[in-house]
Amino acid sequence: MNIVILDLEWNGSYSRRLKHFINEIIEFGAVKCDEQLRVIDTFSVLVRPLVGKKISSKIETLTSITNERLQEGVQFTQAMSLFKKWLGGDVLLMTWGTSDILALIENCRYYYGSDTIPFLTDYVDMQRYIQDRTGVGHARQLGLAPAAELLQIKLDGVSHHNALDDSLLSLACLEKVYSPETLHPFIEDGRLKRFYDKITFKTTYICDMDSPLVQRTDFVFECGRCGSRAKRTEPWKLRNKSFRAVFACPACGSRFMAQVQLKQKYEGVIVKKKMVPIVEKQSYVRMDNMNYSLPAGVGLLTFEALDRVDFIRHGFSTRVGGISSGMFSTMNLSFGRGDEQENVEENYRRMCSALDVDPMLLVAGKQDHHTGIRRVTAADGGRGIWKPKFEGSIDGLCTDDPGVTLVVYCADCVPLYFVDPVHKAIGLAHAGWRGTAAGMAREMIRTMAREFGTQPKDLIAAIGPSIGPDHFEVDPPCAQEFLGLPESERFVRDDGNGKFHVDLWECNRQFMLAEGVPEDRISVGGVCTVCHSDLLFSHRATGGNRGGMAAFLTIRNVLVDTILRPSQEEQA
Repeated sequence: MNIVILDLEWNGSYSRRLKHFINEIIEFGAVKCDEQLRVIDTFSVLVRPLVGKKISSKIETLTSITNERLQEGVQFTQAMSLFKKWLGGDVLLMTWGTSDILALIENCRYYYGSDTIPFLTDYVDMQRYIQDRTGVGHARQLGLAPAAELLQIKLDGVSHHNALDDSLLSLACLEKVYSPETLHPFIEDGRLKRFYDKITFKTTYICDMDSPLVQRTDFVFECGRCGSRAKRTEPWKLRNKSFRAVFACPACGSRFMAQVQLKQKYEGVIVKKKMVPIVEKQSYVRMDNMNYSLPAGVGLLTFEALDRVDFIRHGFSTRVGGISSGMFSTMNLSFGRGDEQENVEENYRRMCSALDVDPMLLVAGKQDHHTGIRRVTAADGGRGIWKPKFEGSIDGLCTDDPGVTLVVYCADCVPLYFVDPVHKAIGLAHAGWRGTAAGMAREMIRTMAREFGTQPKDLIAAIGPSIGPDHFEVDPPCAQEFLGLPESERFVRDDGNGKFHVDLWECNRQFMLAEGVPEDRISVGGVCTVCHSDLLFSHRATGGNRGGMAAFLTIRNVLVDTILRPSQEEQA
């Protein structure tokens, strides 16, 4: 039996007949191979939309499919006929996840009045199969691109969200883990009613504790410190689709926030239970040249020099204090690595609570290891977190707008903090090795000078946690990028064996010094992500199997203080 890997692209179109939106398919892409995964043929066709006459700008940007190109496509029914003929009989159909199958069902229902797919016989959810084969498990959904990265497949030349390219990338992933014996248990019969009942079942959250599906044992907790049965000290409250209450241990006295989330799936009720320790008194621990604390139970690294600046708040996240699990445990702040979106969103809310900042005023850029910098304002609040990212390369952000919290993602790359106490302006940058060598520190200083009138001599700068000099071993081509820089002998070490070690902290510090930032106003955290991979996510230490951290920097919103405490002129 041949194997066909199918990928679809679709556009959300409003149907006046149905009075709701449907995912209207606009492109088919597929690759056919034999049981040894040798490619036999490929299939690609654009589908001219009939429900929605134009595709959204977001989909156009994502897929590079224009409305003009779609006018040259065929109607959905013609595309289905062409694809069925191309299949050439019974095949084993695979898709990455079930969303493409759901889109097919939705389109077949609209155009044919049928809830079944005419050519579907045997089916495999490739995403589920590969997650099982790689040991990732099924607690979360792994995207195609992260899976390819996990399997060390190069993405050069691949147009993501091009249906044919995505089907070929799926095949490349399959080739890494495939064997007929391991695939067989994942094959489902796509002709059975049970298959459609299962795949179209909509997962819901149980938000009523009196539901007959709820078991009281789901709300029993044992102390994570001593193992004794804990007692609830307040009523259960429903928040963000989770039941929450404070528990106390009568044996050891520890307290924790208990969380219970109940999901009703086709297979039954899935229960997720979490315990978050309540830190009664905020404590600080010195970690290299930074302070480690647990505000609201969230692990946070800060600089003493920046803590002394009264008009800002700042911090660098750790793995402590979130709700994610597995390799994302627990404070994962990266949306694109396979963690459940709701977990990442809750982690951001907890981080904002610990920092005492407005979650809706977080702003992040589209980082791609260059030196692009953007000035942002409160109008940009939510971009890159709750709203789509800015277009274009942005590895640095700056602002003088109170309340806006700048965010950059890191997991071995260097976060750079800049504070101008004279003009009340801030800058935050992500500097990987490419950005460091290209002078991200210099570019931020010059950008702040243009935007706010910042003088380098007034800046307070800090260099955050990243891969340290003892672990950043590089080959000669990478080393050459640094050897051509001034003072390179201070941050490049030739090991004499064809390898080099680079000190990214010192390289960034040299750029700051060269721009005129005083030496005593630059703090180097000295915290290595590889050395502390139990507390921090490290890409190199985990081979890419990790979550993401973030650096935060904000100007405190003093509007309330201004209202409560009038100026001297107003008092007069």
